[in-house]
Amino acid sequence: MIPSPGTFLHRRLTTLLALIAVLAFVSGAGFTAPALIPAAALLLLGLVWNPPDRLRRRLELFWRALALLLALRAGYQALFVPTDLVLPMVDLLLLLVVAETFRAQDAAGEARLYALTFALLIAAAAYRPGALFGASFVAYLAVLTVTLMVGQLNRQARLRQLPQPRLPARFLAQSAALSAVALAVSVVVFLAFPRVSWGARAAPVSRTVTGFADRVSLLGHGSRIYPNPELVLRVEFPSGAAPPASERYWRGRSYDRFDGWTWSRTAARAHRMIETRQWPAERTEQLVYQATLRDANVLFGLSPLLDVRPRSRILPYREPNGDFTYGGSAEPVYTAVSVRGQPGAEALRSAAAAAAAGREEARGLAATAGVPAALRSYLRLPPLEPRVYALADSLAAAHANSYDRTIAVRDWLRDNLAYTLDLPATVAEASLDHFLFERRAGHCEYFSTAMAVLLRAVGIPARNVNGFLGGEWNEFGDFLAVTQNQAHSWVEVWFPSYGWVRFDPTPASVGALAAAAATPWWSSPGFLFADLEHRWSKWVLDYGLEDQGQLLRQLSEPFRPAEGAADAPAAVSWWRVVIAAMVLLLLAAALRSRASRTSDRPPSGAASRAYLRLRRAYARAGFPRQGPALTFLRQLELAQAPGMDAAGRAVRLYAQVRFGGKQLDVAGKRRLREDVLGVERLLRASRSRAPEVPR
Repeated sequence: MIPSPGTFLHRRLTTLLALIAVLAFVSGAGFTAPALIPAAALLLLGLVWNPPDRLRRRLELFWRALALLLALRAGYQALFVPTDLVLPMVDLLLLLVVAETFRAQDAAGEARLYALTFALLIAAAAYRPGALFGASFVAYLAVLTVTLMVGQLNRQARLRQLPQPRLPARFLAQSAALSAVALAVSVVVFLAFPRVSWGARAAPVSRTVTGFADRVSLLGHGSRIYPNPELVLRVEFPSGAAPPASERYWRGRSYDRFDGWTWSRTAARAHRMIETRQWPAERTEQLVYQATLRDANVLFGLSPLLDVRPRSRILPYREPNGDFTYGGSAEPVYTAVSVRGQPGAEALRSAAAAAAAGREEARGLAATAGVPAALRSYLRLPPLEPRVYALADSLAAAHANSYDRTIAVRDWLRDNLAYTLDLPATVAEASLDHFLFERRAGHCEYFSTAMAVLLRAVGIPARNVNGFLGGEWNEFGDFLAVTQNQAHSWVEVWFPSYGWVRFDPTPASVGALAAAAATPWWSSPGFLFADLEHRWSKWVLDYGLEDQGQLLRQLSEPFRPAEGAADAPAAVSWWRVVIAAMVLLLLAAALRSRASRTSDRPPSGAASRAYLRLRRAYARAGFPRQGPALTFLRQLELAQAPGMDAAGRAVRLYAQVRFGGKQLDVAGKRRLREDVLGVERLLRASRSRAPEVPR
């Protein structure tokens, strides 16, 4: 049996609906469900192939057996296997979608397929969907509108035993345009009622293959550090332009204890991050959209970071060492406030020289004389080989203050050691002294560790810091994109009257920043998609009460009087005139559209005016006036109404003009007017009521 064009069109539309739902799920969860690829392949086949009825019946047995197996599998995993319960249910859901697509459709089958595809869309929303989910949702809504329209027409044709219509492409496009109304209403509802997160899947979990981790360790060996382009930070600068590349140090964790292999944090006594009075007065604000990290609940900001103000439902906390962490399950969105720039070399040299006066700078723990008690933990060292102390002494001997000694250590590391992403071959080769004296090459954590240890060895308080360096500017979305590839370690050194000051000994840092600044945006095709992801996260996933309040304030701003004008008459601004004009135009268009839909009056003209006058005259005399022109005339004949000859001529002439395209000349208008006047005279003379209309 060959299906009619309308039926096959509806099958294609429902299959396309299922494919869009599959795409929406992939955008949120990826290819995690095993049935995704075969289901998508079968649905693509269903767009061009319509199986015969005999094959449908055979496939039905196969679908039912497979559905039973998948249902048992889902129940077993739900009871005995601690795993994601959504995925086995999605496998079952995909099977049902495919089975319903290849089944002979009726009204009940169509409703089931709509429900199944929508359930798959809901399953996709259970994960944190990206911008591709938004595009899929819009496409789903448009195709669903057309599918429902075509399905309704097919059902009505079957009920009335009519041939199913051939629907032109223009009609389908107009039907799809109706979805814009539903989408606009959805946007209004969304803006009025902010989204509430479902919890566990509200924020993605970033993989730490390479990049930022909650510790700095030298134990890695026998491999290589591979790139990880996963986006971690999207940063906007509401207070001005982004800082230059050399200042884009995104500070995260600081570490005070080194055991010879790994840096960690101890319960160090509270000490100010910086002495803000001595630093540059300029501040910079960053609006940070941060991905959730698996290993740490750290908040990042340009170094030095002074304050964090939350924009999402997180609870930021400033630790005694100056680090910022947070609590809560929401994805971090916050404003970071930082100092723009660092103290100059002469200022730090003077502060270091003043502090050095009157005390002897010795080696190791003996150098704690004159160091504040809160900083003693930043001088402790594990047992080191004598040649490490000898190197520190040789670098510091020629300089009289801690600033010049810090610069000497930094420059020696940059000039004499090489940067590489290849890890040492064995654990023995991963040690700090092997890096300094034998291998003489390593990644940034080796350089920061070496500088902090050498400075501590000559009595200068120092600590290791982990974060990100750099970021690439996204010109599409006007934000700075920071990825896991840009994870970095550097050193902070304590200076009296100033606090912790940043120093970077890694030789690759300057070159990497210059290369990133020179890289054109078109060489990174993923930037456009990153912009879409950023806008989706900002305006959809992270939309909350604060954003709603800000939007409502912006919308109500034009209607609030200016400050100081409470007693003065409100001035009519241009925007009020524009808004009032737009409202009036929309109201007039709505009223005109409603009138054109509800009124049964034909277009104006002599024939139309005469016809309407005739109907009103018979209505006043008590005769029926329902139905179109010829039906009205038939009702008058059955009721034996007066003036039937003149009324018949007038109605038939009106029908020829209205529907036949006949032109009415002057003589025709005179005859028509005379016929109507004659009917009115007969009706007034009869003064009788209209009899019952035979049925």
